[in-house]
Amino acid sequence: MNYENNNKEKEDCPLCETTKEAMNMLNADKEPEIKNKKSSGKIKTIFWCLVIILGVVGGYKILFNSPLTDSVIEDNLIQEQSINAPDFVSEDVFGNRVALSDFRGKKPVLLVFWATWCGYCAKELPDLKIFTAKYKNEIQVIAPDSGESRETLKNYIKEKDVNFLILLDEDRKIWNQYSIRGTPSHFLIGKDGKIITMRPGLASLADLEIMLSMVLVK
Repeated sequence: MNYENNNKEKEDCPLCETTKEAMNMLNADKEPEIKNKKSSGKIKTIFWCLVIILGVVGGYKILFNSPLTDSVIEDNLIQEQSINAPDFVSEDVFGNRVALSDFRGKKPVLLVFWATWCGYCAKELPDLKIFTAKYKNEIQVIAPDSGESRETLKNYIKEKDVNFLILLDEDRKIWNQYSIRGTPSHFLIGKDGKIITMRPGLASLADLEIMLSMVLVK
């Protein structure tokens, strides 16, 4: 057999050339598809990375009670829902009975859910004390504690010279009534016993005064 002639015939084979052209065209058609798949894969990767990052940041803020900036104070006030504030009965650190309904028809109430171990509560404390002293005739500040003992709270009040009303909530019953998930959290309640607004996170004196203004215009 003449291998040289046979190879030459293969080189001149129209079918072989057609097959080569077809393969080249097929490969050429696949290149954009491959590029598109790679591009799509990159976009998906970037998207999920952003989702994860945002989730981590959001979780960090919730877990550590990240404060709200002054520029978004009003945006983070949840407006009036016309719902009654859940009533409760508890005691202050000296054993005096206190009920939320005691203030109905008399004064609006600012409920501040907090704890002695809460870092942002400690940062808020100076402004909250100023607010309490300045507006004691206009509003009653009540702070249900986060399950701490009477003795712990007594020592804290004495050490920090706290001038607002701290209530015991050792079983977190009040906290559960208001679905509290982070400290501090603020609920503004009108004299009619309805929730006017609420604000999660650290509140400055200016923030507290904005909340108070919502009561004064009622």
